[in-house]
Parts: sequence; structure tokens; C-alpha cells
Amino acid sequence: MRFIQTALTALLALAVSAYPSFNLEPRTLSTCLSDSEATSVANNFATLITSYSNALADKVLATGFTDYTDSVIELINSGCSGPVALGTATFTSRSAFEAAQASQPSIPFQILNQWLACDHVIVRWRSALTPQQVTGILVIGVVKNGTKNPDPKWLISEVFSEFNSGAWLVDLGVFKPTCS
Repeated sequence: MRFIQTALTALLALAVSAYPSFNLEPRTLSTCLSDSEATSVANNFATLITSYSNALADKVLATGFTDYTDSVIELINSGCSGPVALGTATFTSRSAFEAAQASQPSIPFQILNQWLACDHVIVRWRSALTPQQVTGILVIGVVKNGTKNPDPKWLISEVFSEFNSGAWLVDLGVFKPTCS
């Protein structure tokens, strides 16, 4: 019996040492966002939507920023096919995003939920547009800000977002529902 206990203990020790992923702290503050940093990233993006300024965009977006959202492409295309193909990047640079967002009026944007996944922040959001509210999901990828004494510490490098573009097209008056 004692031999079996010793053998099992040795086998367990060997298994644990063979799999370093058993480390219970896989994310570190040097490579992953903290909860408060994730909240700042989410709030920075929300402010880009509600109170856009080029100064804020330059401060919080990485120079290689890219935005992917078929929902926005649907708005750009007004529900038709083209000029922007679905499944492609919506904005391929920070300057393209800045030009588009600067031409928009402020948009109501409320963060409903937020989750953290090391170098991504997932946000469930709502825009209280009328006559139909719009709810969506946003995945924000970040990179460390490489400047000396960075503020913010993390820059938004990519965005993946989807929302009810049909309701938004109704809100814009592009689509007229024929409900009875």
C-alpha cells in the first residue's frame, strides 16, 4: 500500500512538472490588462462614439488601428450591396476611422456589460436611438502604448463590432417598416 501511495505521489509530481500551464496565474500585469485598465479602454471607446474628437482618437487609438464591422458596412451601403463589401475591414487605418467618425453626430452609447480577456475587452452596449434602440457587441483589441510614461497604458488596435443594423437603418429613415 505504501508503495502505491509513493508511486502515485511521484506520478502526480511528474505530471504537474510536465505541464507548466498548471500555473494558476497565467496572465500577468505586464502582458494583460487589469480590470481598471479594461474599464478605461471601454470608456475611451464609448467617448469616441458619444463625444468624438480627433485629439482623443489620436490619444487612444494605435497608429495601425483597424475596425471590422459588417453592421457599419450595412449602414454605409444603406442596406444595398456596395460600395463596401461585407466581410472586409470597415476602416483600415486610424485616419480613416477619424474621418468617418468626425463627420457623424454624437451617438448615444451606454455600456451594459464588460468582460476582460487579457488583451481584449468585450463590451455589450446599447444606443438609445429612436424609434428603435440598438444593442450590440464590441470586441476591442489593445496593444501596449510604447511611449515613455504612457497615458493611456493600452491603445485600441482593433475593433470587431456587430449590432442590429436593421433597427439603425429604421432610425436613419433609410428603411421604412411596413408593419400592420
